[in-house]
Amino acid sequence: MDSSEMILLTEFIEQINSGADIKELTKKYDELLNNYGSREALRLKNDVFCLVRELDELRTRVKASMQEAEDKLTEQEKQELAKVRGLIDNNLFTYHFQPIVKADDGEIYSYEALMRSGDIQGITPFHILKYAAFMDRLSEIEQYTFTNMLKYISENRELFAGRPVFINSMPSVRMHPDTEREIERQLEELSDIVVVEMTEQSEFSDVDLSRIKEKFSRLGVRIAIDDYGTGYSNISNLLRYTPNFVKIDRSLLSGIQDNPNKKHFVREIIDFCHSNGILALAEGIEDEQEMKTVIMLGVDLIQGFYTARPAPQVISAIPYDIRSQIKMYKTESEHGRRLKVYNAAQSERVSLEKLSKEGYSRIVVGSDYSEGEVTVAGTPYLNTEIHIEVAEGFCGRLIIHNAHLSNDVHEPCINFNNKCNCSLFIKGDNKLENSGIRVHEGASLKIEGSGLLEIALGNANFYGIGNDNSSHHGALHFAHNARIRITSMSHSGVCIGSGLGGPIKIESGEYELEVHGSNGVCIGSLEGDIFLDIVNCDFQAKAAGATSTIIGSLNGNARVSISRSSVRIYGYSQTLTAVGSVRGRSEVKFENASISIHANGKAMTACGSLYNDSSVNIECCTFRAFCDGTNALVIGGMTGRTKFTIMNADVEFEHASQLGACTYAANEDISINGKLLVTINGKQYMGVPDRAGSQEV
Repeated sequence: MDSSEMILLTEFIEQINSGADIKELTKKYDELLNNYGSREALRLKNDVFCLVRELDELRTRVKASMQEAEDKLTEQEKQELAKVRGLIDNNLFTYHFQPIVKADDGEIYSYEALMRSGDIQGITPFHILKYAAFMDRLSEIEQYTFTNMLKYISENRELFAGRPVFINSMPSVRMHPDTEREIERQLEELSDIVVVEMTEQSEFSDVDLSRIKEKFSRLGVRIAIDDYGTGYSNISNLLRYTPNFVKIDRSLLSGIQDNPNKKHFVREIIDFCHSNGILALAEGIEDEQEMKTVIMLGVDLIQGFYTARPAPQVISAIPYDIRSQIKMYKTESEHGRRLKVYNAAQSERVSLEKLSKEGYSRIVVGSDYSEGEVTVAGTPYLNTEIHIEVAEGFCGRLIIHNAHLSNDVHEPCINFNNKCNCSLFIKGDNKLENSGIRVHEGASLKIEGSGLLEIALGNANFYGIGNDNSSHHGALHFAHNARIRITSMSHSGVCIGSGLGGPIKIESGEYELEVHGSNGVCIGSLEGDIFLDIVNCDFQAKAAGATSTIIGSLNGNARVSISRSSVRIYGYSQTLTAVGSVRGRSEVKFENASISIHANGKAMTACGSLYNDSSVNIECCTFRAFCDGTNALVIGGMTGRTKFTIMNADVEFEHASQLGACTYAANEDISINGKLLVTINGKQYMGVPDRAGSQEV
């Protein structure tokens, strides 16, 4: 059989598959193939035509059977069928998004995309699947679910903020190979954000399961098992699927708080998931008690009407009060103690001594009002073991007066949530133990008053006023006449600031900051860029440990301006920058200030960047630096370009180092208009040694 005959047969089969009229096609291609007369072609033609006639007969019987079944439908069912047929014919599907939240803090982890019928009244997902199966059109549902959602995700990535989207799938439903290949291409492109949720109600064969697992593994797409605990769900099947997520069915969670058998079964599922690296998701949570129970049982993720209903818009956060409940129950599950919460009224003066006697552990400010003033008052040195939560969106004033607060080391003593715009007024002697003041990156805090605020941080990654090591902090404005004393003997963190940085403005006050640990910053950030404006303050700070920056950033860029202030710095670390950055670029300016730096480190600099570009400007100041170390410098660092200016200042460096230099700045990058006395390894110089204009004293 030659190629032209094969082409004709292939065309015939393709048109049959497209649904064209079989009788007309058979007559047409019978005449065409008879003209060639090849015996092999005629034999193959007869075989193909025989199969096509059988297919035609089967189609006729199926159509008759479907028509017979349709005739038996009620009038309402016929109307529903017609609506679903039009929905599929025109691909009129829309989608709602339901958040899936983390069971430790209530933040949104991901979303599930849920199919809807748009403006067609009375048609639910149940109707769509029922009548699609009736019409043998489930493959089109599968196709549209993927093509519609993948297109939407691709065009609206920013809405999801990197959070995964669960897409429902019936993997046993087969699509046209070309369509399936195109969907797989899109899945691979979006594999970082898509989770395929398998919604099968029947058990796969080993062959089908292997095919499904191989496909999603090859594409790098995570999978979730839906409705676990019903039908064919058992531990054996879970091992066969090896999914990334298991969604525990609503039937096991409804009323679980009052059913010991359900609690036992669900706990076993969660424990098994955790033992095998699977995230356990409780779906269909409809009230607070169900949510509390699954959190206590150790579930990882929560989905349901109680936390958030499906909506056409992608929301960025669930309600604050629900998040607070989740965090409260998570704390209770971890520490075995129930949190008793006191909701402070607007303008109330809250007695810590009274609440402590009554067993309260948390005060919530602004739970049912958005502005005003609340005073929390105690007795000095009476540790109440109470902490304060300032509700999301509260814009007002919190006064602490002789308050002694504490919390677990991983939770703040005072927490200013997102969208807060608050003033913290300090009166009397106040102390925070184990943890400090968290200011969400979407909040702003102004500190006022004239008392004492002492923060003693516990053994954990720490922050005194700001946020944790993996976050930005909100806007911090220090406008007080109080004394702030922060001490940490811990691993890694910041006294004032956060891991990733944020705006900090200091325009008054007295500060005593001290950090000890592997990575510590007294004021600034660990990783992020930081811009510090320090004015009219008395500042004393000490840092000791492996790597430290006292004012600035460890690894980010730092721009620091200090004026009209008295600053005393003591640093003792293997790797140290007193003011500036260890690894980022640094711009440091001192103006009308008194500066004293005592530093010792194996590799260190007093001002600028140790391993990057530096600019240091000392103007109208008294500046003293006493530095000692194997590879120690005073201005700028080991690498990068250093620019150094003295203008109308009295500057003195006393320096001991194997480097034999106080700076590596080039002659053209040094400008001195003032007094500079440098002592290096016991020898005194007026000006920078080995630079033009310098001379040994």
